Amino acid sequence: MERLSPLNADAPVYRLGFRPFYLLAAAFAAVAVPAWVAAYLGTWSGAPVDLLWHVHEMTFGFAGAVVAGFLLTAVQNWTGMPTPHGRPLQGLVALWLAGRMAALAPPVAFALVDGAFLFVVAAVLLHLLLKANNRRNLPVFGVVLLLAVCNTVFHLAHLGIVAVSPLAPVHGAILLIALLITLIGGRVAPMFTRNGAPGSKPRQNGKLDLACVIALAVAALCWLAGAPAWLTAGTAWLAAMLHAVRLALWDPLATWRVPLLWSFHLSYALLVGGIALLGFAAVGLVGTSTVFHLLAAGGMTGMIGAMITRTALGHTGRMLRATGAEKIMFVLLPAGALARLAANGLAGTAREHTLLLSAALWSAAFLFYLWRYVPFLTRARADGRPG
Repeated sequence: MERLSPLNADAPVYRLGFRPFYLLAAAFAAVAVPAWVAAYLGTWSGAPVDLLWHVHEMTFGFAGAVVAGFLLTAVQNWTGMPTPHGRPLQGLVALWLAGRMAALAPPVAFALVDGAFLFVVAAVLLHLLLKANNRRNLPVFGVVLLLAVCNTVFHLAHLGIVAVSPLAPVHGAILLIALLITLIGGRVAPMFTRNGAPGSKPRQNGKLDLACVIALAVAALCWLAGAPAWLTAGTAWLAAMLHAVRLALWDPLATWRVPLLWSFHLSYALLVGGIALLGFAAVGLVGTSTVFHLLAAGGMTGMIGAMITRTALGHTGRMLRATGAEKIMFVLLPAGALARLAANGLAGTAREHTLLLSAALWSAAFLFYLWRYVPFLTRARADGRPG
C-alpha cells in the first residue's frame, strides 16, 4: 500500500484530476457554509467573510473544483489522452488553493489569483479536445470558458470597474453549471439507469435533449439580460417542462432501490424545480434567493454528491455500490437544501435556527463523504490499474 506524502507529486492523489479536487471541494464545503452562517448570525464576529464571499466561493470555489476534477478526468476517457497528473496537477491544485486564500486578501489580489484558475482549466480542455479532434465535446469547453468569464465579471464588478451587480455573474455561473449538468446528464443518465437498475427502461430522445439545452440557454439569457417578464417566465417554464419530460423518460421510479441512481434522479428533479421557479421569480411570485438556492444547493450540489461518489468509486476500481455513508449523504444534502429554502419563509429565531440546521446538514453530508472517500482517493486503485 502506497503511503507517500500528499506534498509528493508522485502520490496517488495526483494521478487523476478527480482525486485532489473532490477531496478539496468536500473539505471546503464542510467548512465554508458553517463559517458563513456563523458570520451571518453574528456568532463569529471576527470572520472575514460576507455575502459576496459566500456566493462566490460556493459557486466558483466549491463547484469550480468539482467541475475541474470531473472534466479533467472525463476528458481522458473522451480523448484517450493523458490529462494533467503529477506536478502539473499539483500546480492546478496549488492555484485553486491560492484562490481560496486570496479571497481573504485585497480585492485586486483576489481577482488576479482566483481569476486564473478556470481559464487554465478551460485551456487544458481545449488543448486536449483539439489535439484529439474531439469536436463533439467542444460545447463543454465553451461552458467552462464562460464560467471563467463570469468569474472575471464578478471580480470586475467587485472592484467597481464594471457597473453590474456582482450577483449577476454568480447567477450566470449557476445557470451555466445547470447547462453543463444538462449536457452531461443527458449522456450518462440512460446508461447509468439501464446498467444499474435491472428491469428499468430508460429512453433517450436526441431531439428532446437538444431542445432541453437550447431552452435552458435561452431562459438563462433572458434572465441575465433582463428580458420582459413574460418572455423570461415563458422560456423558463418551457425549459422546465422539457426537462421534466426528459427525466420521466429516464424511468426514475425504477431506481428507488439503488442509491447511486436515485440520488442522481432526485437531484435532476430539484434542478427542474429550480428552472420552473426561475419563471415564477421573473413575474415576482418567488424571491431570487429561493430560486438560486434550489438550483445551487438543491439540484447542483445534489448532482455533485451523486457524481463525486459514483465517479470516485469507478475510477478507483471499486464496485458501484453505496454503503451507509453514501446513503446518509444522499439524504442530508437535499434535506439541507430544503431547510435553506424553508428559512427564506421564516423570520427571527425560527429563521436563525433553520439556517443553522441547514448548515449542519450540509456540513455533515460532506464530512461523511470525506470519512468514506479519503482512503479511496489518496491510495492507488484497488484493481491495480493506473489512474
